[in-house]
Amino acid sequence: MKISTTRLETFSDGVIAIIITIMVIEIKLPNLTRESTTAETINHLRELIPYLITYAFSFMMVGIFWTNHHHMFHLLKHTDEQLLWQNFLFLFLLSLIPFATAIVGTNPFIAISAVIYGVVMLLTNLSFLLMRHYSLHKDLIHHDRSRELTIKIFKVSIKARTKALAGTIMYLIAIPLAYVNVYMAYLCYTIPPVIFFIPDGIDDEKLAEKVAEKNA
Repeated sequence: MKISTTRLETFSDGVIAIIITIMVIEIKLPNLTRESTTAETINHLRELIPYLITYAFSFMMVGIFWTNHHHMFHLLKHTDEQLLWQNFLFLFLLSLIPFATAIVGTNPFIAISAVIYGVVMLLTNLSFLLMRHYSLHKDLIHHDRSRELTIKIFKVSIKARTKALAGTIMYLIAIPLAYVNVYMAYLCYTIPPVIFFIPDGIDDEKLAEKVAEKNA
């Protein structure tokens, strides 16, 4: 069954917006009064620092997942029912990021906190990798009369799948590493976003716009 990508993208955007909202709500406002001293205010803010740092990183990761999701579905000619359910799995795992963020923000220096965060990121990354692989395997990506455009779309999809695979490998390394050195685990968690920001030499957004024009 062929399914338009538009409704799926709209639903996914709404879920991702809710996920970010939940993370914002988790920021606990300091219980301050007019009688609060400067020292008390600083102490309250200091207690928020671990969560704010984790929140900022998780916000970036959700943004990266959203961007990848946006680019992938804009290069598809259509979806099918199996990809639809894979997308539901991806969104479910993505919705666990606020939970993992809250755990790390509460106590970031114990191994189990880093492990829980890594497991959530690993499973989310794996679910997205599954969608990338499936869309290529089932030939759901857009094919154009222009051979050059078709080749570009294929190359971008392959590179994105490779980056997702590299991120998965880093999470697999980082999770057990947390029991050896939690700081090294967190360092490994910064590598997938670095990989994402490495330029491919192809403007994904312009490519998506070309495909949208062809599908219009």
